[in-house]
Amino acid sequence: MKRLIFTILSLCLCHFAKAQIAIDTISAEALNELLIGQVERLAEDGDEDADYEELLENYIFYSENPINLNSDEIVELLELRLINVFQYEELQKYRRYYGDFLFIDELSMVEGFDEQTITVIAPIVRIGKDDSKDRLTFDKIARYGKHQIVGRYEQFLERQQGYEPITDSAWLAKPNSRFLGSPQRYQLKYTYNYRNKVRAGFVLEKDPGEPFFTDNVSDTIKALLGDKFHRGFDFAGFHLYAKDLGIVKAAVVGDYQLAWGQGLTMWTGMSFGKAGAGSSVMKQGRGITPKGSASEFAFMRGAAVSLGGGPFRGTVFYSNRRIDANITETDTLNEAEFVSSLQESGYHRTIGEMANRHAIRQQVLGGHLAYAVAHLEVGYTLHHTWLGAPLQLKPSNYNQYYFQGRQLTNHGIDFKYVKGKFAVFGEAAMSMNPDSTAMTGPTALTRFAGLIGMTVKPAGYLDFTILYRDYGKAYQNLFSNAFCEGSRNQGQRGVYLGVEVAPAPYWNLLAYADHFRYTWLNSQVNAPSWGHDYYVRLSHSFNRRTNAYLQIRSKTKMKNSTDGSVFSHYPIFYTKNSVKFNINYGLRNGLVFSNKAEYAHYRNDDGKNSKGFFICQDISYKTENKPFSLTFRYAVFDTDDYDARVYAYESDVLYSFSVPALYGKGMRMYLLGKWKPFGNLTLYARLGSTIYRDRDEIGSGLALIKGNHKTDLKVEAIWKL
Repeated sequence: MKRLIFTILSLCLCHFAKAQIAIDTISAEALNELLIGQVERLAEDGDEDADYEELLENYIFYSENPINLNSDEIVELLELRLINVFQYEELQKYRRYYGDFLFIDELSMVEGFDEQTITVIAPIVRIGKDDSKDRLTFDKIARYGKHQIVGRYEQFLERQQGYEPITDSAWLAKPNSRFLGSPQRYQLKYTYNYRNKVRAGFVLEKDPGEPFFTDNVSDTIKALLGDKFHRGFDFAGFHLYAKDLGIVKAAVVGDYQLAWGQGLTMWTGMSFGKAGAGSSVMKQGRGITPKGSASEFAFMRGAAVSLGGGPFRGTVFYSNRRIDANITETDTLNEAEFVSSLQESGYHRTIGEMANRHAIRQQVLGGHLAYAVAHLEVGYTLHHTWLGAPLQLKPSNYNQYYFQGRQLTNHGIDFKYVKGKFAVFGEAAMSMNPDSTAMTGPTALTRFAGLIGMTVKPAGYLDFTILYRDYGKAYQNLFSNAFCEGSRNQGQRGVYLGVEVAPAPYWNLLAYADHFRYTWLNSQVNAPSWGHDYYVRLSHSFNRRTNAYLQIRSKTKMKNSTDGSVFSHYPIFYTKNSVKFNINYGLRNGLVFSNKAEYAHYRNDDGKNSKGFFICQDISYKTENKPFSLTFRYAVFDTDDYDARVYAYESDVLYSFSVPALYGKGMRMYLLGKWKPFGNLTLYARLGSTIYRDRDEIGSGLALIKGNHKTDLKVEAIWKL
């Protein structure tokens, strides 16, 4: 009773204080803005064509199936990086001391939970009885589960070069001069969820250019491909997942992901690196999770089970699937004997790409053992990979330490110690490849990789992180996704320092500095190289409808010179600086406005200087009492070249994400509509267009469009049962 009175009085005081600034804590916009910022930074650091659906599907899942604050599910908030490790410890301490939460606003009484944090997590949490220990029955699963079906269609409306008519004779003369199928992308996804404990589903997808059931392909072309020819949905996946079944902590059959430690030994799928960097870059491995996206690489297909009792938890897994590879030699049975590369695009649009489809078998067997007590967690991971044919890369100076051969063993140990105001974490891993020349001799130590970091929170408004990494040049891992510059956890050393501070109410300052050195060559630098990455972001919430941020970033790296008057393979420095400003402001009638502006400047030691800018106006109309919403963008961009490109996140249909790289001179527009004709059905449609002022052709090769405009269309239907 005393606790209830204390809670009510505290909430009243909190609400009185909040009324002075009127911050809306029950809004999904704050979470959206957080994810948008992370995705834009991820695109800047990597591939703009990356599968963000794979990366962000968990955020969407929990927005539709909120996390119960009164259960062990709260660890998901940490794993999704929506709270830090100190906030997670305080949540657990609060529940141990006071018992279950009664209201979501009670979070304001937990140490370390400010208004911004509560605003971000509010849309994906709920208050309820902890039913994680309730007995599962087939009757409950059949009667109370949630079903969802998602269908999506998309395509570019202008005809690309790869879809132009061609005769069979011309096609056979140049086998990769045309796409095999139609320009549409189709996706069909079904998911089932029972209280986040039992999940099942399947996904089917056909990419643009891949032959579908309705596409006519001549017998001549079919005969050229033989049994490699495939028509229909190019990718099919399914999963059946359950967790918290007594001693069985998690189990899955079908497609799944694995993530442990800091990602150095085993972390499939995508992951926020520096893009998610804030007060801490420490990863929280999610263990076994089902895979529901249409991503066609970096996942497991088979079975896995995790058992636990007391402080111990053990996991075993097995994966067996066929993967894409470039075949260089076949045997008399037309099976691959050697492959020159592993393909990760997932595209099978041309004769060459179709020939690489499912070329070899990949098997992975392994396990993870974890021990957790008090403030300490320690884990050990071991896995072995077999390929159906040896991988033999085309010899070059930079790739001589890359994985080659048929078998690879990886093992590593990770740890995390959290107590009071500091957290220490790290992972050490080693690879063993019997076909590698680095297995013996003085370079044996280069098969080692390790990182160690510490996060300190000396005050409630300040925390900082330091991380050191050293990845040997001969460390080889097909499933590594640890913190690094770039995408390869190999041949790199670096020191990262990040700080986050709240200098005043509703102000937040995030900054980091990352200095890195490559200990070996890479594909664009014919010598060991080094660089640095500096980032500062200052954000402020003016009131419940208005927030803004200013972001400055400077990255310096090295690449080979292109100056024809000197030795072109000599490495030079290049620097890209960018300044970005964003402000969101809403009106009471449901209108929300957003203005974005970015300036980018690129220079290198060859004397090149290029610059560019991007400006856009977003207008959204969303009200809770109407079954529709609209979002419109008008943007103008002007850059000297691709080096000065800018990335701008675009609102999209659900489960789809767009972060195009804009360069040249032109404008970009799109209109996104959402409509709920009745309770269980939601329809989305998006029409976008990019118009250039500096060219008469867009793209190159088979993606070439003759003309100065490019139009994209997406339609999606979501039916919930």
